[in-house]
Amino acid sequence: MKRIAMGLLWSLILYFGIVGIGGALIGAMAGSGGKNVQQGYRAEYAAGEAFSKQYGTFILIVAASGAALGTVTGRLPGTRSKKS
Repeated sequence: MKRIAMGLLWSLILYFGIVGIGGALIGAMAGSGGKNVQQGYRAEYAAGEAFSKQYGTFILIVAASGAALGTVTGRLPGTRSKKS
């Protein structure tokens, strides 16, 4: 039961990590050409939101698959089986 819970936790960590880093990178690239701070912020926000809407489902599938594979093989921290 603990391995399943850790697998779900890893899936959330991977999902939010990938979406956060991807959105930040895309937003930074979009906002770098702004003439002022407000314009840059609006461009960054719109680009980050568009990224998560466009690729969110794909990233969720990748994160869940990676967490499942890592949990089954015991490679992720907290997912190793206890051997006596």
